[in-house]
Amino acid sequence: MESKSILVLAYAISPTKGSEYSVAWNYVRHMSKHCRLTVLYGVSGEHMGDCEEIRNFVAEGGLTNVKFVCVEPSGWANLLNWCNRHGFMGYTFYWAYHAWHKLAYNKAKELMKEDDFDLVHFVGPISYREPGFLWKLGLPYLWGPIGGCNSTNMVLQKHTSKKTRIKFIFRNVANEIQLRCKIQLRLAMKHTDLLLTATTENQRKIANVLKKNSIYLPENSITTEIKLDRTKFDNPDKYHFIVVGSLIPRKAVHIVLEAMMQMKNLTKFHLDIVGDGFMRTALEQYANVNNLSNYITWYGQLPRAEAVQLFRMAHAHLVVSLSEGNPTTIWEAMSYGVPTISFDHCGMHDTICEKCGIKIPITTYEQSVSELAVQMQDLLDQPQRFLDLAEGTIQCAKKNLWNDREQFLLQCYEETLDNYKRKQESV
Repeated sequence: MESKSILVLAYAISPTKGSEYSVAWNYVRHMSKHCRLTVLYGVSGEHMGDCEEIRNFVAEGGLTNVKFVCVEPSGWANLLNWCNRHGFMGYTFYWAYHAWHKLAYNKAKELMKEDDFDLVHFVGPISYREPGFLWKLGLPYLWGPIGGCNSTNMVLQKHTSKKTRIKFIFRNVANEIQLRCKIQLRLAMKHTDLLLTATTENQRKIANVLKKNSIYLPENSITTEIKLDRTKFDNPDKYHFIVVGSLIPRKAVHIVLEAMMQMKNLTKFHLDIVGDGFMRTALEQYANVNNLSNYITWYGQLPRAEAVQLFRMAHAHLVVSLSEGNPTTIWEAMSYGVPTISFDHCGMHDTICEKCGIKIPITTYEQSVSELAVQMQDLLDQPQRFLDLAEGTIQCAKKNLWNDREQFLLQCYEETLDNYKRKQESV
């Protein structure tokens, strides 16, 4: 297959960070083995325009077949992002991000004068809400995987603050309005030659509302060596359950603490919490008041390499978020043979099976939390299940390797080109 020249849009990218940064990085690192990539990006640090990490990486040698192009924010974009950069009115970022996309479009038109691109791939961020403008370039266009169409689950919000519930209600309503009424989104969908969706829930929603078919593909998968430390099952003093993520309302870590309160015996239980956020103080106070502190280690924010290493000694991974795509931590846990316990929704519904984890049905708040407690206690009472699930997780991990995804995406490129060609012939 002939090597293609691809114009890539990946707003956030970094070789050391997780989440959206790692989604883009893993794509670029793997697909550069097969194609020539020109990557338009806007951040490798914390805020728009913080591009030093990638610049330093390029200065030290970079990646073969990859040209990184930092799209600097204009004065207007920086002004729009000022509040977000200083820690308040974070939604103003989206105004700045929209302005940044216009700059990226102009930069892309300049690059087209120098290079003949075979197609455009909008890699990330994965949210559908800002489709950008590169679909206007007149080139074959691949978008995704995308997500964000799902509503935040309201059943699981019983013990969140009134302010948080109002925020999520507003988010759900705004989400429906944007999905159904945003003209720029409909235009982008019309000009998208192949669409990838990160979850089957998003796939169904886009098909139903926007009448656009897509291919299901999680936004990330496993990039590291698959390995299982079986010595951790040799009569351990404690079984380690791990939560990794920001301590914010959407991650709903308080649900794990409430489930711990319902467990019959915590003697062999230990919870490792990796991450930080404004809810940490309240969560620690709840743990202290309810005599849970001796069963919890609060690690705070750790470098990604250190956080991932904690999976080596973990026996189970917990995801109790109100809304997600496909958390990067699931793939990192899977690579270490750590099964995931999660509520049965979002990307977890697609990724987790009975071999590699436990899915908790969402019914009422009380029943869902109670079932989480029952499942954790059952593992402690039948510790052989930890090893059984770990072995199953290793099996599933081998089916979710980035190396296999390379060939899938190469096929997607061909399909994108074919679809574009058919469109042009029908005009």
